Amino acid sequence: MENDGKCIAILEGTFTKGGQQTPEFKEYSERSNANGQAHGGKLLGRFIINANLGQGKSPHAVFNVEFPSRAHAEAAFSSEEYKSILDLREIAFEEVKILLSEDFESYV
Repeated sequence: MENDGKCIAILEGTFTKGGQQTPEFKEYSERSNANGQAHGGKLLGRFIINANLGQGKSPHAVFNVEFPSRAHAEAAFSSEEYKSILDLREIAFEEVKILLSEDFESYV
C-alpha cells in the first residue's frame, strides 16, 4: 500500500524512576501532543511495553504518530514550542528516541 508521502514517527521513551507520575510528565505530554497535532500529527497507537523477548534494553513506552510528510514531522520536533518543553522531558524521561520512517507499508 502506498504511503502518499506520509511519515511515521516512532517515539520510544524510557522513564526516569517515577517519571511517569511527575507533573513535568503530565505537562510535557499535553504540550507535546498539542504540538504534534499543530503540525498535522495523528496518534496511531500508544503502547506500554511489558516484555522484551529480543535483545537489548526495552523502552517503557512506544508511540506511533503519522505526519503528512517528513517535513511536518521534522518541523514538529524542531519547533520553538517543542524546544521549550525539553527541560520537562529531561525530568520525566531517561531516554527518548524519535525515529522517522517514510519507507513503510500500512496494513490497515
